[in-house]
Amino acid sequence: MTGEPTGLADYLAARFAREDAALAAVRARHETADLPKIHISAEEGAILHLLVRLVGARRVLELGSLGGYSGVWLARALPPGGKLVTIEGDERHAVYAREAFETAKVADRVEVIEGAALDVLPTLTGSFDAIFLDADKAPLPTYLEQAIRLLRVGGLLLCDNTFMHGKVADTAVDTEDVRGMRAFNDLVAADPRLVATVIPVRDGLLAALRVAR
Repeated sequence: MTGEPTGLADYLAARFAREDAALAAVRARHETADLPKIHISAEEGAILHLLVRLVGARRVLELGSLGGYSGVWLARALPPGGKLVTIEGDERHAVYAREAFETAKVADRVEVIEGAALDVLPTLTGSFDAIFLDADKAPLPTYLEQAIRLLRVGGLLLCDNTFMHGKVADTAVDTEDVRGMRAFNDLVAADPRLVATVIPVRDGLLAALRVAR
C-alpha cells in the first residue's frame, strides 16, 4: 500500500490482496516478457474487483489491456453472463493478455479488441456499468468524453496513475502525459454528473460514480 511501512503493507496484502496461482503466473509472465512495468498492483486489483462488484457490473470496459493482469481482476468480478471488453493498441501486448485470460479461465467472458482507443471508442455502442482507463495519458480528456457517453447513470469510472508519481502537483513538470492527466482530473472534479475521489493506492486510483445524465 502506498505510504505504508513495509511490514504493514505485507500484512495487508497477504490478507486482502491475495494472488492465486493463476494471477501469480500472469504477473510472472508479465515480468519475464519484457513488458512495460506499469501493471497495477495486487492491492489495486483487489480494489478494482471490489468496486466492480459493488456496482453490480455486468458489462465492463477497459482501456489498456497490457499483459492482462488488471483484466483478470475485473473479469473475475463479473457474474455469469458478464462481459469485459478490453482495448489494446499493441499487438504483442494483446497476445499476452489473451494468454492471461486463458490462464485465469476467464477468456469466455473477455473480448480483446486490438486497435487505438481513440479509433475504437467511437465505434462502441450500448452502455457499460464500469470503465477502467489505464492507457496513454495525453488523450485522457478525449477518453473521458467517450467514457461518459458509454457509462450508465450509477456506473463507475476508474482511472489509474492519477498522481503520475507526484508530477501532477509539480508545476515544474509539463510533459504531454502530465498535462493530459491534469486536464482529466480537473474535468472529472468539475463535472456535475460525477461524484469522484482518489484512492491513495500505488500511484493513485481515481474513482467516480456517474450520478446524472
